[in-house]
Amino acid sequence: MKNKSLIKILSVFASAALLTGAFSVTAGAAESDGQLAAAIPSQEPDDPSLPVRYSSVEEGYVTEIKRQGFNDCWAYSTLAAFETKLLKSGYNVGNMSEPHLNLWAMTRKDGTGWLRQRTSSGLVYTGSGYLASWQGGVLESDAGSITITSDSKGDEAAPDLARFGVTSLRYLSGESRNVIKRAILDNGGALAAYSHNTPYSKDNLTYYLPPSYTGSVNGHMIEVVGWDDNFSKSRFSTAPQNDGAWLVKNSWGNNNSEGGYIWISYEDKYLFGADKFVPVYAIEDFEEITERKKLIQNEIYGAICDFNYINENNVTFLNRFTFDDSFYVLDKVIFETRKKNTGYTIYFVPDEGSAPTADTSRWRELYRGVSDYAGYICADLDNIEISGSGSIAVQLNCEDGVSSIGVDEWLTVGGSYFFLNNSDYGMSYVYRGGVMQDVMQWYKDEENDSIGGTFVIKALTISPEAGDVNLDGQVNISDATLIQFYLAELSDLSANQKTLADVNGDGELDISDATELQFRIASE
Repeated sequence: MKNKSLIKILSVFASAALLTGAFSVTAGAAESDGQLAAAIPSQEPDDPSLPVRYSSVEEGYVTEIKRQGFNDCWAYSTLAAFETKLLKSGYNVGNMSEPHLNLWAMTRKDGTGWLRQRTSSGLVYTGSGYLASWQGGVLESDAGSITITSDSKGDEAAPDLARFGVTSLRYLSGESRNVIKRAILDNGGALAAYSHNTPYSKDNLTYYLPPSYTGSVNGHMIEVVGWDDNFSKSRFSTAPQNDGAWLVKNSWGNNNSEGGYIWISYEDKYLFGADKFVPVYAIEDFEEITERKKLIQNEIYGAICDFNYINENNVTFLNRFTFDDSFYVLDKVIFETRKKNTGYTIYFVPDEGSAPTADTSRWRELYRGVSDYAGYICADLDNIEISGSGSIAVQLNCEDGVSSIGVDEWLTVGGSYFFLNNSDYGMSYVYRGGVMQDVMQWYKDEENDSIGGTFVIKALTISPEAGDVNLDGQVNISDATLIQFYLAELSDLSANQKTLADVNGDGELDISDATELQFRIASE
């Protein structure tokens, strides 16, 4: 069993992400961590550029209110947030399938994954892993009728039905009210959680749990879709100190005068706090999935916690992949970290034998950036050709001097597994001090742990279509110009680009290809 790592997992689970269901949910691990007080999000003067009142309901960015069937508020809120993001981005989508997510998040045939049944609760990050893996959300029209029984297994959820895949998530836990408002304004909504205790609810319409509350924690996940700075404090069963509340889309059906929406005070003990339900988030960006895009990943569940067990900075984390020869353009790299304002550098690391080389002179730098927020970070690369096997590496330079990256790692509650990963040797590596080490070996050596984990580093690759000579995912006049530049010996093309430039398919690259491409573009 783990030592330090086990303590870290229990701390994250107990004080930050209690099981969230419909009503009363508790976890035996809660007693393992003494941090039962919540931190209300830090405040700063109101941003005058933000409206005093905002509602995505009024803007038309929300789907219908639904009624959850089990302890699956986490599924309803996850998909509600994604539906809102799509509507805000101009996609007139229908409802997404909660049964597909519920099934996906059940125990797999081999006993791994989320170890839960259809009526069981979930975690805040059960849904985020689903979205970031591009296995969901799935439209009800695509999912069809899904029957879930006590014998159903997570493998039975079709993995290739999603039309949109999330590429970046902004964590909002503990952020200032201004930051949260801006995220809602930009994205339409935010997934969040609070502790629901009926005596603190008034007419199923308003809710406020005061910071002085010391009773049981009853997790419930919702989507926050607006706010009102002037919402009167007198409307709550127990009055907070100040006016102001968040507008919340609930999943208990049309059960009040607001059609099922509720208002939660800005001063609620747990909503958007840093110590209980984390990491709540807004969906920052997504990709429309096509047959020409492939997400390469070694795990599908996302970041169960962060790997920050090595007390050093500038640690490099690697995922080793075998790339499909048809999808040879590396378009984006996605990774998770719970540390914002972190500088990072992305490399392609070739193999040396059957592992990534420790010879840094052979590493190819692909991108440098800074994570403006904690969450799933998406680095948009510059049409980089890649093939065969090799590793995508992320080197992190954190402000506090401890590198930290998302990891797909096992989780226990009350002495029993709640999540069990399916990691193996050859998937993830850590490089520091000139040494390249398989992460599974690190777990074994440092923590006497044979289950280990897998880093959350994903690569989005593209299979270009004929004519996309500059490999940017589009066919336009710039591609025809690039062919002409090549023929005039003003630029060079790779072997792949030459194949794409042979637009008429005659095996020759000449001016007729540029001309045909220009005619094709003009006729579209």
